Amino acid sequence: MMSKLATFVLEILRMCLLLLLTLGLLGGLEYGLFKLMYGWTIYPGGAAAGNLILFFVLYRNYWQFKGWFKSDKNQRLGRNLTFSLTSLSLLLILLPFAVPLMM
Repeated sequence: MMSKLATFVLEILRMCLLLLLTLGLLGGLEYGLFKLMYGWTIYPGGAAAGNLILFFVLYRNYWQFKGWFKSDKNQRLGRNLTFSLTSLSLLLILLPFAVPLMM
């Protein structure tokens, strides 16, 4: 049986890998979609912040219960907080797509 420290370190590595995959996939998808829709690209910093918030919600509500590190302190985000953070995330992700339409 692995010690608590070893499982914690593995969970941190897993979290970093999930973060890189999530930000890479969503960022690449948004980048490609933006280029397809408008023919030019920008670095959507707001969308990156939205992706980070979305990762946080996914990790706290789903992925933390699928990992190696088990703790009694692991709990899901509240329903209202989950809704608020998800709404903010979607707003930040969609904002770079709406700005060229307003110009």
